Amino acid sequence: MEMKTNVRLVGVWRVIIISVIVSLIYACSCPDRKILSLSDITPSEHTLLAITPDFSLKVLGDTLNKSYPKLRTGKVFPIIGVLCVDGKAYRFMGSDSLRIFSLAPLSNDSIGWEGKYSFLFPGKGWEQKEYDDSLWDEGKGAFGPVKGNYPAHTLWGAENIYVRRHIRVDDKDLLKEHKVYVRYICDDQIKLFCNGRYLLKSGFTNQTKCQRLTDEAINQIVNGDNVLAAYCRNTGGPALLDFGLYIENKTYTDAEPAILKQKDVQATRTQFVFQCGDVELQIDFISSSLSEKWDMTGWPIGFLSYQIRTEREKEHTVKILFDVDTEWMFGKREVNSWVEQGWRFTKSDSLYLAMRTDETRFSYEDNHIILSQKLCSGKEDRGVLLIGYKEGQTLQYGGENLRPLWNNDGAKEVKELMKSVGNRCQELRQESEKLDYKWNDKALQVGGETLAEYILPAYRNFLSSHRFVLSPDDKLFCFGDTLGNVREAYKSFPALLFFNRVDWMKSLLDPVFIYCEGIYWNKKHPPYDIGLYPVSGKQVKLESCAVEAAANMLIMTTAIVEAEQDFGYADMHWSQLILWADYLQKRIKKETFPLEGLLGENDECVKCTLGLEAYRRLIQLKEVYE
Repeated sequence: MEMKTNVRLVGVWRVIIISVIVSLIYACSCPDRKILSLSDITPSEHTLLAITPDFSLKVLGDTLNKSYPKLRTGKVFPIIGVLCVDGKAYRFMGSDSLRIFSLAPLSNDSIGWEGKYSFLFPGKGWEQKEYDDSLWDEGKGAFGPVKGNYPAHTLWGAENIYVRRHIRVDDKDLLKEHKVYVRYICDDQIKLFCNGRYLLKSGFTNQTKCQRLTDEAINQIVNGDNVLAAYCRNTGGPALLDFGLYIENKTYTDAEPAILKQKDVQATRTQFVFQCGDVELQIDFISSSLSEKWDMTGWPIGFLSYQIRTEREKEHTVKILFDVDTEWMFGKREVNSWVEQGWRFTKSDSLYLAMRTDETRFSYEDNHIILSQKLCSGKEDRGVLLIGYKEGQTLQYGGENLRPLWNNDGAKEVKELMKSVGNRCQELRQESEKLDYKWNDKALQVGGETLAEYILPAYRNFLSSHRFVLSPDDKLFCFGDTLGNVREAYKSFPALLFFNRVDWMKSLLDPVFIYCEGIYWNKKHPPYDIGLYPVSGKQVKLESCAVEAAANMLIMTTAIVEAEQDFGYADMHWSQLILWADYLQKRIKKETFPLEGLLGENDECVKCTLGLEAYRRLIQLKEVYE
């Protein structure tokens, strides 16, 4: 039996309800920023390429050639872009080179290194430069199983080990204006010091990690003898310790930073225009999953479309070069390269890169992939760099393994998708331009420049943090890192509604509805979430958040019905919606809410009222559409 709601609200509640529902539909979370002209919009951070949540590139402001793009984890993606015009190099992407050479190499970069070690605690001050380690045992690093896969030279079988490595620096001035890094690998726990100064603490890592030294730590290094000291603890199983000191080798010091002429952040792409001598370089970052002409939802492919122009009649010798440091990304991994159907592919770990074979050169030097292409000798030429990434985990939902949407049958390969995108990249670029004009115009008409500044980057930001899979009954599911997160879905709805992505809106709610309608959930309100990627079935957030979750689900369902002008979606889940509305009705009657702070975003009374108002609207829509 359907519950009829009759909530007595004073005038102020009407104002609250109307204002918040309107704000949900028209970007409720839009920040209060200074209004800027659209061409000057420069978000503090936005997504350059939405590929997969594990590999989506972000950039701060307009710093494309002042620092490296970053992954969502904050780790840099060490890619450098250089345009050579008549022999002169201009850097348009990335910072100075991440190439490094050793001051004190790791064991796998050498034949081993000499160090002092102790399995027993040597006493206070053991990490200081002045400490007397003359009575310590001498051994050759690395330390660990001498017959293992890693080149360890001294057996370490105890729980603890203390190691002092003496490093001689003959000219400290060589370190000036260079980055210095400590590199290490350990099993299980490590603390590192340089001349007594604490550097870092880390847990288990089976790949070489690299951390930059602060200026203060570099200042501790002196001419002559220096000590890099490490304490490592093995909590069980094999033990391993290796560490060393490295300095940056600026390979592209002769590359002059290109002059940024224009930056344009739109809904589906970001465009940069650089001046490189007499040549103008335009770069568009495009995510294939945003295509509406072709069904590419969830495709883990992005690309850089670049073209050069010159206004003068003089012909130029132009070459574009991309340098990717695979060791920085993955540790030392095998790199494969091959040519297939007109494309030059390279693969390292889960990362794929590709360029057309025409005038393209490939090399792999010092763990760096270098792809270069000769461009024009006339007025204009163009090309594309494809980037693909294959996430390794399979999502588990309801006891079943769900593959990514793009590979639901398990038979597809990333390289095949890359060829498909590459062969129509110019059409995708043209489609992207048309979409951007459409969404730009809509944003300005609906909410002016303030809305445009918020909503346009939100499209790719959403895509960069969500995965698409097919359920066992062929429903489209969309998950963030926390699966079925109702609060995050609620925050995403304004942008998805603006871009008419009702299919994605449903894909956020369907996993929650199905979970609540199954045997694993018997409460009268929806869960805040249903698990942490890649396994569903257990809430991450233990506190209830019941009122918020119930109200959000009712409001979001109402938004879908309003957008589709069809009651079918709500009708499929009507029993759940009634249950949640009944829960809110009982909460608002049972609780005594204070009059202070009613406009607070997380005020339960506000949430109850909004959820019930949404339910009342659903009843009205049910009568209209049925």
